[in-house]
Amino acid sequence: MVATTPPRRPRTRRRTDREEPREPAVVDDHVAAWAFVWVLFVFKMATVFLIWWSSRSYETGVFLVATTWFWAAIPIIACAAPITFRWRLMKARKRRAQLQRSEWFVDDASPVVTPGPGSPRPR
Repeated sequence: MVATTPPRRPRTRRRTDREEPREPAVVDDHVAAWAFVWVLFVFKMATVFLIWWSSRSYETGVFLVATTWFWAAIPIIACAAPITFRWRLMKARKRRAQLQRSEWFVDDASPVVTPGPGSPRPR
């Protein structure tokens, strides 16, 4: 008969204060990019306003609108993602509730009452 030892647990490395701190996870540069785009947008709109304010003529206003209308795409693009997300979330929640009602045959008018832990059981 051969004597064997039981299998050993894998060794886990203990963290000590003498270890080097781990590098933080790489942060995406989306925040910095959007900050840069918003700074450009605000600077552009402030410049357009100052040009219009100093001139105050109809022709200058028409020229400024004709040359800066496409800058409206920045707020549209920036606001489209959260609005689209919320719209799809509302649609998904509505569909989920509809599927739950159809699965459990639950009417909207009659709420389902479940007995609590202290209530008597029906016989």
